[in-house]
Amino acid sequence: MPLLQLIAPSGHPQDQTAVARALQYFEQRGWRVKGQGAALRQHQRFAGTDAERLEELNSLARFIDAQIKPDLVMAVRGGYGISRIVREIDFQAIAKADLKFMGHSDFTLFSLAYLALTGKSSYLGPMACFDFGVESPSEFMQAHFWRLLNEGVDSVEVAAAQPYQFESDAVLWGGNLTMVNQAVGTPYMPSIKQGILVLEDINEHPYRVERNLYQLRDAGILEAQSAVILGQFNGYRLYDNDCGYDYAQMVAQIRSCCNVPILTDFPFGHVHDKVTLPVGNCAQLKVNAAGYSLNLSAIE
Repeated sequence: MPLLQLIAPSGHPQDQTAVARALQYFEQRGWRVKGQGAALRQHQRFAGTDAERLEELNSLARFIDAQIKPDLVMAVRGGYGISRIVREIDFQAIAKADLKFMGHSDFTLFSLAYLALTGKSSYLGPMACFDFGVESPSEFMQAHFWRLLNEGVDSVEVAAAQPYQFESDAVLWGGNLTMVNQAVGTPYMPSIKQGILVLEDINEHPYRVERNLYQLRDAGILEAQSAVILGQFNGYRLYDNDCGYDYAQMVAQIRSCCNVPILTDFPFGHVHDKVTLPVGNCAQLKVNAAGYSLNLSAIE
């Protein structure tokens, strides 16, 4: 019977009903679930004090010599919090336990640091509350999640016209744009050249997305990649003074001044229809005028 270990390194769950539904979801599919207590902690906006959340992560090193270890360690939700404790996370000890992690949003910083400091891959993908704890989990999300975990491979097809035609076999990495930018200039930023960089964010106006992309460009990161894939940037609203400047205009501007293919419409981000991405693994990208495909392999 597979084992799911829940962790709450960031925000506290605001809806305990969603937590209960997530537990039921996995239990109905033959999984055992541990770590439910993480969802009950609360300190201010966080899932416990910094010390509690840090201890939860560092205690995962106990599985180094354990006969039974989790098949998957999943974040309950995102929010904010890992930035406060990342300097104290013992990534080297955790890496020795050889666990498979899953999360997105704020969890991006853990994923980036884990890759940068240990070379270990992790999954950016669905989380307990937002994805598995809703009344009707996305069929799209479930299909891609289980296909990658159970079959070891997945393929994502995006039928959205792109002004490029090329192929790339490269390391997949990235995540939430705000968290990727935070890692710039720190030990937590992986040094990846000619990779496939996937980015997404929520509640960020197009001009703020553009500004963050300029930061990655001017730091020498954006144009060092073989491709940049923009996921979903939802939750923002335009203002009267935008005067026609919207997300599409932002993409056109970035494409005009960055020497790297920038693809759009990828199904990943703070949305229900999301794929599961093995950060740190190689992926195969094929792009033509009609769209593109991304072939993925599970973490071994």
